[in-house]
Amino acid sequence: MTTLVPFIGLSAVRPSHASPSGHFLLLAAVTAALLWLPRFWRARSDLAALAAMSECERRDIGLTAFDIENAIALPFDRDPTEVLARVVDDRRHRRES
Repeated sequence: MTTLVPFIGLSAVRPSHASPSGHFLLLAAVTAALLWLPRFWRARSDLAALAAMSECERRDIGLTAFDIENAIALPFDRDPTEVLARVVDDRRHRRES
């Protein structure tokens, strides 16, 4: 008589190889954490450059001082340049309509 055993995977045979995806997730989390800081500083330096512009220069690209202040107040995990780009895009679409 033959007994059919369903395939369980490597976790039943080799516990040390039970979760290769766990190692990948850890590596991905560490990589994301290490790459976050340069992106953060780049976004904040871009924001500082926008804040240093004159009102006329900001108006040319579709921003106001209030937009810059709102971007500065964003949490650290949000990219202020993406938010400002969305604001400019929304204004352009409203003007075209």
